[in-house]
This record gives sequence, C-alpha cells and structure tokens, in this order.
Amino acid sequence: MADSKKYETNLFTGIVVVEDVSGKYIPKQDSRPNFWRTGKHTRGQFKKIGQVFLTENNLMIAVLSKEKLAFNKRHNFTALQRWTDRQVDLALLSEWLPQ
Repeated sequence: MADSKKYETNLFTGIVVVEDVSGKYIPKQDSRPNFWRTGKHTRGQFKKIGQVFLTENNLMIAVLSKEKLAFNKRHNFTALQRWTDRQVDLALLSEWLPQ
C-alpha cells in the first residue's frame, strides 16, 4: 500500500452466536448473517472460518466468509472490535456457509 495511513481491510460475513449450557458457541435462534470489517484498531488476528469475534456492541459473531474490502469502501460497514480464540463447529454453521 502506497499510503502509510491505509491498512488492510477485509469484509466478514458472520452470524450471532451464544453459549449453550456446556459453554460451546451455537448460532442464536432466528439469527441472520450480517457484515463487519476489520478496522484500524481491531485487535487479534483472523485464523479460519467459524472463528468468533466480538463486536463493539459486545455481540459474539462466528465468521461465515471473508473477502477483501476496498479501503475506500470501509465506511459502509461496522468495524469489529477484537478476535477471540473461540471456534464454532462448522457443522453448526452449515446452513449459512457459502456452497
């Protein structure tokens, strides 16, 4: 990137997840996929599909897909706050995962 003020931006499709009684993350009932992006102050690192991140509103989101986002389009999407090391079983996300 030529401009030192720019940073890599990615767009993530994700779904809200909640903890079940055993502490595993599962999709929240009646949730629908939505979009978030990495921001300049996003902490942590994306590793793989199913990873959970925290939004600025303290929602836990499981990643369904990732794509590059043009830097100048970043303001169209809300930045995610931080990545966690938690993971959702892909079998639980199968109905929302791209085919």
